[in-house]
Amino acid sequence: MVINPGRSRLAAYVALAYTLVIVYASLQPFSGWRMPPAAAFDFLTAAWPRYSTTGDIVLNVAAYLPFGAMLVVALRPRCAGFAGCLLAIALASLLSLALESVQLYLPARIASNLDLLANAGGAALGAVAVWLLAFPLIAEHPAVARRRRTIRADVLGDCGLIAFAAWLFIQFDPAPLALASGDLREALGLKPWFAYVPATYQNIEMGIAVLATVTLGLLAAQIAASASSAATVAAAALTLTVATKSFAVWSLARAASPFQWLTPGVTGGLLTGIAILALLMWLPALWRSTLAIVCLLATVLLVNVTPENPYQNTPSYLLALQQTHLSSFSNIVRVLSRLWPFATAMLLFALTRKNALPRLQSESAV
Repeated sequence: MVINPGRSRLAAYVALAYTLVIVYASLQPFSGWRMPPAAAFDFLTAAWPRYSTTGDIVLNVAAYLPFGAMLVVALRPRCAGFAGCLLAIALASLLSLALESVQLYLPARIASNLDLLANAGGAALGAVAVWLLAFPLIAEHPAVARRRRTIRADVLGDCGLIAFAAWLFIQFDPAPLALASGDLREALGLKPWFAYVPATYQNIEMGIAVLATVTLGLLAAQIAASASSAATVAAAALTLTVATKSFAVWSLARAASPFQWLTPGVTGGLLTGIAILALLMWLPALWRSTLAIVCLLATVLLVNVTPENPYQNTPSYLLALQQTHLSSFSNIVRVLSRLWPFATAMLLFALTRKNALPRLQSESAV
């Protein structure tokens, strides 16, 4: 597999950013530092902790799986092949070991050898998966070739796929407002602009779902390889969003129905957003990028001015998440959810400039 130098630098930046997210999520809230007891580091050889569950292990694996994949790509072409795969696993494992050891100094954290093993296992799965994709038998598979025909084959196309992967990842965020992102109310101490009213709150849910649907669809259209594949990519993105959100509700919260998050407001917003998106797909690429940025900023504004639902501070189907020991995964998801609109807006701005250049060049030629 030939790795474009621009893509290698992109992978390195993404891996670095994800490293910072992991560090922040693993050590938050960075307060109450203390000296650990003398036998604290015995956690490496201790018996399996009794408080961990299967869900904790799965989420630890899921948190480090993309990290291992990012490291393999970031290490190319200087360290490729199986050697790069092993180095990526070693780096991810060392980071996990360092963070678990530092957690000994935080009273709100618990160092666990099981977490360390799960993190290393997740990184190994991601690294091996990317390594296998470089095999000619897999690289030339019709499904991989279809990806090249469907998604633009440049750095912006890769960034778009990363943005979609991150979007699916943050669907595991147990937020009352479904499909919301960029929630900075707690981090910045923001106050709502109006009092809670049930009808207004339902309209807010609908508005956020509309904006998220339009944003996702327009972004998909922008990274599609051609106009004919734009609708296919947008439909796939929306379908995967609904499936991932439903799976998160069903698997993590053990809800009675995986579609419990589809409230009347969210359902109405999805349907309305799809109808609006069908009209906007006919616009020129430059207009689509601009409108997607506007929708992203409108989503952030709407989320941060909305009051909490006093009757649903923690949705009933999310109560089970409070019983899990794992906190790093939820922190990683929460941080990514806060940052996703701003990172995606930067990508859309780059796409806007990319789409504007041919138009400016043609006008200057005239």
